[in-house]
Amino acid sequence: MKNNNYFTRYLILILPLLFINLNAQEEVDALEAARLAKSAAEKAQAEADAATEAAISAAAEKAAAKARENAVKAKKDAEAKKLADAKAAEEAELDALAKAAGEEAKRKIAQELGLDDGSSEEEATAEETENTETVAEEVAVAEETDAVEELAVKEESGFSIGVAPSIGFVSGASFTSVPTGATVVITTPWGFGLGPLAFTISAAFGGYAGQYDTEKAGEDVGDGEHYITKFNPTIMGIGGNLTLAKLLFTEGHVGIVGKGPGIRGFAGVSLENLMKKGLNLPVNILIGGEGFITTSLTDAGNTSGWGGLGVRLDFGF
Repeated sequence: MKNNNYFTRYLILILPLLFINLNAQEEVDALEAARLAKSAAEKAQAEADAATEAAISAAAEKAAAKARENAVKAKKDAEAKKLADAKAAEEAELDALAKAAGEEAKRKIAQELGLDDGSSEEEATAEETENTETVAEEVAVAEETDAVEELAVKEESGFSIGVAPSIGFVSGASFTSVPTGATVVITTPWGFGLGPLAFTISAAFGGYAGQYDTEKAGEDVGDGEHYITKFNPTIMGIGGNLTLAKLLFTEGHVGIVGKGPGIRGFAGVSLENLMKKGLNLPVNILIGGEGFITTSLTDAGNTSGWGGLGVRLDFGF
């Protein structure tokens, strides 16, 4: 009986301890499960965040590529539109100029022919229609004439070189035969206007030959003899010419004549209108009187001069 009481006591003590142990083990398992669940949730959240970021990056890259493509297309479209607008404006301007020129030419020619000026379509007649080909031909002729005149103006604005042979008529006492020779004149495009006159700068170079014969001069040198002294004066000077209405001109150069300072003068008539406009030739002819004066014909220093008829042929270039 006494042993039964001990067993009962032990049983009473062991059962609570066993129950407490079982409860503690269950709490440990629950904590471990919660920890594992939390770790899995955190891993799933990290994976979800990574997937979201990757999706956002891919979407951003796609949007950026699309935006760049749209920007390039918009720029190309703008450039194409700009070129098209510029070309359209240029074509419109050329069409307007051509139309205005055609209308003006038609009006002028119609006035010259005594026809209607074609200012309104209601006033156009059958006669004007029949004269269309004639008007077109006259317009072409007028354009060719304008082109020729423009070419002539360009030639006049450039340099020219002229050769002027001179036939002597009078001379100073230093000569018994008037010097003959030629002068080369280089005309520049530089100059200025003096009212109705046009002044142009030019340079002159030339050479002449003359002589003094004591027999012709009536000098007695004794024993019936005579002597001849030859002179070959050269010309080098700078100056210019004045022209009135491309018809009358006067030209002067200052420089060296012979052995000392001197001047050259040339004045007369220019045939420029006849040669260039009338005959459509790129040359000009000047005819007039030409004279030379020198302060020193030879080293001896004698002053002299000569003059005659000069004819010069100018070539423009």
